[in-house]
Amino acid sequence: MNNEKLFIFFGATGNLFTEKIFPAFYHLIRRGKIDNFHILAIGRRFADEKSYQSFLYQSLSNKIPELDSSVLDHLFQKTDYYQGDIDDPQSLLSFLAEYHLKNYQEILFYLSTLPSIYARVLQLIKRINKYIPSKIIKKIIIEKPFGYDKKSFIHLNQLFNKLVPERNIYYVDHYLGKDTVQNIIILKAENWFIENLLSAGYVKEIHIVVSEKEGVGSRGNFYEETGAIRDIFQNHLLQLLSLIAMDIPPLCQEDKIECSSFLNSMQQKKIEVIQNIKLPDAKQVFLGQYQSYSLDASNPFSKTETFIRLPLYISSKRWSGVPFWIITGKKLAQKISYIEIIFHSTTTNENRLIIEIQPEEKIDLVIQAKIPGMGLSSSSVRLNFNSLGTFGINSPEAYENIIIDCFRGDKTLFPDSQFILHSWEIVDQLRELINKEQIKVEKYADTFYHAEDFINSKNNAENY
Repeated sequence: MNNEKLFIFFGATGNLFTEKIFPAFYHLIRRGKIDNFHILAIGRRFADEKSYQSFLYQSLSNKIPELDSSVLDHLFQKTDYYQGDIDDPQSLLSFLAEYHLKNYQEILFYLSTLPSIYARVLQLIKRINKYIPSKIIKKIIIEKPFGYDKKSFIHLNQLFNKLVPERNIYYVDHYLGKDTVQNIIILKAENWFIENLLSAGYVKEIHIVVSEKEGVGSRGNFYEETGAIRDIFQNHLLQLLSLIAMDIPPLCQEDKIECSSFLNSMQQKKIEVIQNIKLPDAKQVFLGQYQSYSLDASNPFSKTETFIRLPLYISSKRWSGVPFWIITGKKLAQKISYIEIIFHSTTTNENRLIIEIQPEEKIDLVIQAKIPGMGLSSSSVRLNFNSLGTFGINSPEAYENIIIDCFRGDKTLFPDSQFILHSWEIVDQLRELINKEQIKVEKYADTFYHAEDFINSKNNAENY
């Protein structure tokens, strides 16, 4: 047995692997962060390894103009491709029987496929396990959405637990891999005045926004299975809400015991937040679909939402009465994700704390300052932190952090099954509200509206 770890990717010709995961491996090798691994890429699209590598090369060239050929060659040497179909697994099983699976220290099964075929992939993994000695560590990595509702997630989690223990199941929410999202923890924990300001006594409302300029593109089949509620709300948005709202004790970087204790309890703190979330009245819920979506989805009768807007409330003393406005949509005027905390103010110019996640990674504190000259006139000014400008380096891509954490066995920033279970309970309640109140999906113009247009309306957007 060598000390290499084997990643087996299902769906390795799909958009997620080629656009996010494979480039992440390239950057990790280029920076010397990872080497003792091997990749087995399984997909249906290409007949042989040569055509697959050509495809990956073209895809990487489009993302990285100045490719380092030595790094790419090294990555290709570590990557094998097999054309396989999970619905016809016998040839794949025969191939794997000769693949020397027993020579690896650890095997990580990565599901980058449509959620609708997760169960079939897991049945295949069950058969593959026959060729893997029990002493070899096995992990399963799965992309959101994790099921379709609470019931399907419970079933999915049970299937996972039959294959590997809970500690070896990695539910991927790539937003948690972003440095700016992780910085929320440090921002609150090591700037104690901010943690204390984040409460009903000081905060008027909070906006959590994920705005996308692109539509679903070639992912129409996937999006018809999910919609914005299952694709973004159930995971990204509820994760961001829980990080902002949870109680964080003051941490000192030097106090390793204290830090470790907090990180171990963080999942429970997030669960405590999400268990206390309350939905708004139906009139405050807006669902939208961009004008050209039906063409992308090849379904002229589609009622799938590509946009949602609603306030959530937390039943706790700390957050009593504070609305957390949740907004996400595709085909909006700009691509931007951020959290905006608006404080109570004695003037019309509100104090705000803005945590921008993308396209830039920055934190702005908006305060009031005197305008130079006679009198006491004031104006809003920004105190700004920018990751690149401050530290002179770009943050790693989210999937670089995700791969490294899976590789090292660090689950700190991965949602656990209980958090996911409770998040599905909220989604199920929201779906029940939508059906009961017959909330319609309204059309909105492609790339015309900003997320702020929907925030500021705070009512059903009949004019959209």
